[in-house]
Amino acid sequence: MRQFSSFIETLKTIKSNSAMMAIFVLSMSLSQVTRAEEKLPFLTFSPPSYVTSIQTRSSNFVGVDEADMSFVVFVGEINNVDSNGVHPVQFSLPSADYFVVDYDPTLTSLNGRNVSNADWEYSSVGGNHTFTYKGNGGIFPGNTYSFVGVNATFVRPQREEVTLQVDLDPSAGGQVSSPRPSDSDVLYY
Repeated sequence: MRQFSSFIETLKTIKSNSAMMAIFVLSMSLSQVTRAEEKLPFLTFSPPSYVTSIQTRSSNFVGVDEADMSFVVFVGEINNVDSNGVHPVQFSLPSADYFVVDYDPTLTSLNGRNVSNADWEYSSVGGNHTFTYKGNGGIFPGNTYSFVGVNATFVRPQREEVTLQVDLDPSAGGQVSSPRPSDSDVLYY
């Protein structure tokens, strides 16, 4: 594979002489390479991809009207590509009548796990508890992960069965697809 940087330097040198000469060198250089990604390496597209998992300490609330149900959410990038800085890495939990969230941005540990709550911003709007990555200037680094600790209280609901679910934003960080965009835990009571 040829170094694209040496080609750029050649163009810079020739540019001062003549625009026509630069076009000629460009067409000659591109005709000499054989693989598509060597011809146009800047067109190779490798988006980030995020996975998530919800980790509850307990999902059994049988005979309890109200109890601690704090949990940790894992978010990780698996393609070794940084987020694009345009679409924030974001996940949400549907608001529900069976739990109340008390988010603490200073929390560093929950359920025996180190968490990075300071890197996440919490909001509760439109029927969702939403968490947006703000660490590292909003750029979620590729091939890294973060745990978010959520202090929550279980409140016995009126219906028969409930599911605690976390959902990644479909375009989180510029991703095109995710092998695991959501995760859930069934709560028993």
